[in-house]
Amino acid sequence: LGSVQEWFGKIGKRLFKKKYNHFVPHRLDQYLRYLRYLVLVWVLYTTATTAELFFSDLDPYFALFNFWTGEVAIGGLIILGITLLASLLVERLWCKYACPYGAILGITNLFRVFSIRRSDPGCKGCNICTRDCPMNIKVHAVNVVRDHQCITCLECTSEALCPIDNTVVFATRGGK
Repeated sequence: LGSVQEWFGKIGKRLFKKKYNHFVPHRLDQYLRYLRYLVLVWVLYTTATTAELFFSDLDPYFALFNFWTGEVAIGGLIILGITLLASLLVERLWCKYACPYGAILGITNLFRVFSIRRSDPGCKGCNICTRDCPMNIKVHAVNVVRDHQCITCLECTSEALCPIDNTVVFATRGGK
């Protein structure tokens, strides 16, 4: 689903240019980012109490990859359609706001060995790393990105974007 959202996102970037991924007001975005944790709790609770994989009827991932089998519920197709259309406006909308698996990964971000690190002395304050982060993380404001929204796409790193070598890198705690 992430790849398909990215394809729609590429179209959205061409249509909306710099406005792309900035349609959701910052204050609302900050609240919506925690919605996926509520979805995770709901999925775990419902699955545990019913002993059924209840979420598959609403899961856009399931709908996308089982579309041709006839096993897809209308709710899943509706959520898939909304997700893909909204991906024209917001990068990785499902991953950012509603994915229960993304919630689990967000929790593990707090404890990972490898992380994105920014070197203060090398940073010139251009904020390109923050501006181009698909998850709208303020990379320029921290030395180590431990944000629960980071998907480790590495688009903010010196290898991909930062104009100063070895300023924003993906490394271990020791920096290597």
